[in-house]
Amino acid sequence: MTPSRYESEEYLEQNEEEAAIAGRRKSLVALAVLAALVVAGIFLVERLRDVSRLQDCLMTHVTNCSEMVTPSQPAGTAR
Repeated sequence: MTPSRYESEEYLEQNEEEAAIAGRRKSLVALAVLAALVVAGIFLVERLRDVSRLQDCLMTHVTNCSEMVTPSQPAGTAR
């Protein structure tokens, strides 16, 4: 029985070098996705913190919450 032409083609089998390159590429893609998720998470936390500060200000019935003052530095650290 003669082997089919597809079994004899070299390009169908992946050599070790190509497998290593594909593995590295998958790892880099996974790392990029993870980094994007971390950046998105940090952005989301900061945005939620800002909204929470605004809600806290509004709940105290202050008339101008757009000029919220950030806490001042402790007296010992002023320059």
